[in-house]
Amino acid sequence: MLRLRAPIMAQPRHIYDLADELLSEILSFLLEPAPRALNGGFNGNGHTSRPGDQHVEVSDLDQFRLVCKRFMRIGTPYKFNRFTLRFSEHGFRRLDELVDMQLAYYVKTITYMVRPFYQGSEQNTGWARTLRTLGSENPEISQLHSCRLREQTNLTETNNDRTRLRRAIASFSALQEIKLLRLQDEADEYLIDFIRDHSLGTSTSTASIRFDWETACSRAVTNLSIALLDSKCSSIRFTGPQMSPEATLQLLHAPSTTLAAMGGRLTSLDINFHSATDITTTMADLSGVFHRFFIAAKNLIAIHIGFLSKTPLDLDLELLFHHIRWKTLRKLSIQGWRLSADEIVALARRHSAQLRDFRLLGVYLRPGGLWRDVLVVLREEMEQLEWLVLKDIDYAAHFDSASVSNGVEIFDDYPAGPVPSSLTVAAGTSSAVHSPTTAPLASDGLPDLVAGRRLPLRRTSLGRLRALSSEDLGDDGVHVLREQMPLWEAWVLSAPHRVKRNGQSRWSM
Repeated sequence: MLRLRAPIMAQPRHIYDLADELLSEILSFLLEPAPRALNGGFNGNGHTSRPGDQHVEVSDLDQFRLVCKRFMRIGTPYKFNRFTLRFSEHGFRRLDELVDMQLAYYVKTITYMVRPFYQGSEQNTGWARTLRTLGSENPEISQLHSCRLREQTNLTETNNDRTRLRRAIASFSALQEIKLLRLQDEADEYLIDFIRDHSLGTSTSTASIRFDWETACSRAVTNLSIALLDSKCSSIRFTGPQMSPEATLQLLHAPSTTLAAMGGRLTSLDINFHSATDITTTMADLSGVFHRFFIAAKNLIAIHIGFLSKTPLDLDLELLFHHIRWKTLRKLSIQGWRLSADEIVALARRHSAQLRDFRLLGVYLRPGGLWRDVLVVLREEMEQLEWLVLKDIDYAAHFDSASVSNGVEIFDDYPAGPVPSSLTVAAGTSSAVHSPTTAPLASDGLPDLVAGRRLPLRRTSLGRLRALSSEDLGDDGVHVLREQMPLWEAWVLSAPHRVKRNGQSRWSM
């Protein structure tokens, strides 16, 4: 007798059946961060967020970790891979808790956010008088600054900040990146305006006080350096969007062995020097420091050295770079500088065999050189170049005349100003600006100018770009128009040998 058997139904599969590695991979896609920005990109809990979606990822990750112990274990490395430390008692308490909970070894990026220091020869008494006067106008802000002053005194006079930072970084065995940011909020701005408006800075009782970033920056750099040297961390990326040149002068007194040890651990250096005055003399004094540091920094993959474009540095390039060639260098960016064409060409040629990303931002050519001569070398000799950014470049003579005659201010694409505290609450809210050492090039669809004739770049074929000569680029040796820069970038990147190597060009139809 024939018996019919009921078909065996496959057992339903659940997400719990997936391997830990696969669940972790899925989670990484769900929490994939936006491109890192120079000024921030982190929230107070240490996770990344998508632009315009500050709270969703934090909520999703927290909910994922609450499902079960297994999901908690898988999600924890994502929860604590980035940590933001503010210079405050609360900030260092959070840091201590991270270490005590044995979560420090998940941290890959630490962002150290520091306010300007309350400084002066009579710091406590002078500021006490000032804050009492402020209290008659705004008691709440006066009380806030009094609290911050006490915290600063307690942390610095006992070296408590250094001790706790050294302990933490020694525990950050997976650390890959350190960011030093200047923090400034509305209360700080109110105090600065109050001092200026009431002329307290010149009064007898408060003549010696100042709200000083130089001291804060110097202490932060010193403590981070000591903590890093005490640790086993290597292959570190360092970012400082508003470095104080005066604070950097402290490195003149650092032993050569210390600078060498620091330099040898860095794979990326991304710094902007910020000052309201011309810092050419100060940077010239730092030439020896840069030489000792760069000689030791043999593992650098990315370098960005920037100055304010509205007050460009008037110093020979090699007084900082010292004719050094980095065999590992892939990305190079310089900003806010008066340079000769020969200096740029020499720097590019030293790294022609390996440089893939080259950025010239707010660079002004000195008399005697032409931009088209620089472009020819970049096009014909840069064997590996994939990205080129020419932003706000010009001739120094035109820049000077325009600044004097019309009051033209050149705005920085990579702002070096203080980070408002409100922008650090959630990642992705600070700025859409990308770091010069990390951001992709995006020039598609912009107009260009060829010898006075406007051509839509999106309809400019690869063949037409390759057919242009340097004489067709419209470089008159006097002024560079904004419309010309995208064309010049495209022309350099359309070189036949480069297109052949990459298989295709993004400029082709």
